[in-house]
Amino acid sequence: MKGLSARRWPIGFVLGAWCLVLGAAPVGADEADTAALKADIEVLKQRLAQLESQVGGGTFTGGTGLGEKAGLPTLELPSGLQGLAMSGYADVSYVFNFAEPSPNSTTGVASGTRLNRGRVFDNEPNGFTPHAFKLVLEKPLSDAMPFGFRTDLFFGDDASVIKSAGLGAAGEDIDVQQLYVTAHAPVGDGIDFKIGKFVTLLGAEVIESPANWNFSRSLLFGYAIPFTHTGVLASYPLGEWGSTTLGVVNGWDIVDDNNKAKTLLGNLTLTPLEGVTLSFNGIHGAEQAGDSNDKRTVIDLVATYQATDKLTLMANYDYGHESAVAPAGTSEAGINWTGLALYAKYDFTPTWSLAGRWEWFDDKDNVRTGFTSFGGGTPPDIDFQEWTLTSQWKLYEHVLARLEYRHDFADQRVFFHDTDGFSSYQDTVAAEVIYHF
Repeated sequence: MKGLSARRWPIGFVLGAWCLVLGAAPVGADEADTAALKADIEVLKQRLAQLESQVGGGTFTGGTGLGEKAGLPTLELPSGLQGLAMSGYADVSYVFNFAEPSPNSTTGVASGTRLNRGRVFDNEPNGFTPHAFKLVLEKPLSDAMPFGFRTDLFFGDDASVIKSAGLGAAGEDIDVQQLYVTAHAPVGDGIDFKIGKFVTLLGAEVIESPANWNFSRSLLFGYAIPFTHTGVLASYPLGEWGSTTLGVVNGWDIVDDNNKAKTLLGNLTLTPLEGVTLSFNGIHGAEQAGDSNDKRTVIDLVATYQATDKLTLMANYDYGHESAVAPAGTSEAGINWTGLALYAKYDFTPTWSLAGRWEWFDDKDNVRTGFTSFGGGTPPDIDFQEWTLTSQWKLYEHVLARLEYRHDFADQRVFFHDTDGFSSYQDTVAAEVIYHF
């Protein structure tokens, strides 16, 4: 191998040179000088053997990385990090909004706020966006070590969207998305614990773009459910039937609790039939600052059906209620929101798939979205719909490319438009490239 021969060559050259010297020595040379030369050669041989053992004999340890496979020394990890796994992704996109929203003084909308409304991460119109660079370090549980940890470091525009209150300054493009310790208790079939900050159990979609079927996130993901929690989760397997998880957390998207109450979080996942997965999720707790009595509740249902080897179907339903908040223009507290999203994904080839999504979201009291409409007013109720078509290609083993068309429309003129000020619909085209590892 190149690395080994590069180390051998200088020593072999020296040995050869010494042999030439010995061979060229006069017949009558002093016996003491000859003995000294032989001793030097023996020392060089011992040093060569030592180097060979270090390179090929495993003196340097630390896993099955590229260095070890190539026969080169690798970094030795501390004993507590043996088995450490690393993963992540980089995500960039370009989004074009056909309405070309831009600051317009006649609409009463301030400069710099003319965005793709209803979007979570892809809200910048007509430009390139460095969404995310995510780095995950995880020490999984094992039979030998029933404790582990995981941390997800998040950089880019998406970090400012998912950032929890109480962890860094708001609006920063860096976030600790997850940071928790795991533990396994040998009770029954085993209870797995997470203690720290982790992503929510609710929803059909996730923060990580490579794991979703579409580039843009749904309205339900952005407005009906939380992103992350800080607290403790306990999961228990139910054999072939599925699993269940219960948790106690500080609340929605916060690290430091904002009241004296705690929020309950739960999940029941069942696999009643082959190819069918049903997930029942719920969250209940006080979420308003300084108010430990009034509660916010969301019921979240997700169903997935593997219809064929190539076709997968999915549905997501959400219902939410909060008793502490009063709709605009009223004195009676209590708001509601509900929505339904239907998905279909078809794998035409191992490297090309097509995914579609239709969605309806009723923000009954316009509190979850809080959008102004034409004329600058705040409508009491907004009914949204959208449909999305996403084509995905696997360019290489770790590279994905997506092209997406999305159409949003509502019963109110809440979408920005360059010429009309406000419109009841918007259309966008997006291109995305992801490198995942």
